Amino acid sequence: RYANSPSLAVVEFINEHRAPYVSPDALTQYYKAGYDAVRRHSSTAYVIMSNRLGLPSSPTELFPLANGRSGTVIDVHYYNLFSSDVNSLSVQQNVDFIYQTRASELSTVTSANGPFSFVGICI
Repeated sequence: RYANSPSLAVVEFINEHRAPYVSPDALTQYYKAGYDAVRRHSSTAYVIMSNRLGLPSSPTELFPLANGRSGTVIDVHYYNLFSSDVNSLSVQQNVDFIYQTRASELSTVTSANGPFSFVGICI
């Protein structure tokens, strides 16, 4: 119903699903069908695909699906607040941790020819 609306910019189908309860194959099928449904109605809306949370998972597990599809975005979440390593850090120390530690992790989800990435970090 909103396909022709100029305010339709982004569609995200599901957020923060947990590994191992959702398999990579099931997630790929879900996002493939969702992407195709959006493209039947809009050629310009971005389609956000959220990585699974927990183990086993990888921040790049959706890249094979997203690469080659226009307007895809990978949603990556880093939860520092659940890590015992950072619980005692100040806010500034958390920010420094993100710059020093997460920077190398973020390089795996950023690529000149890959999908866009949204990164959420909770401290």
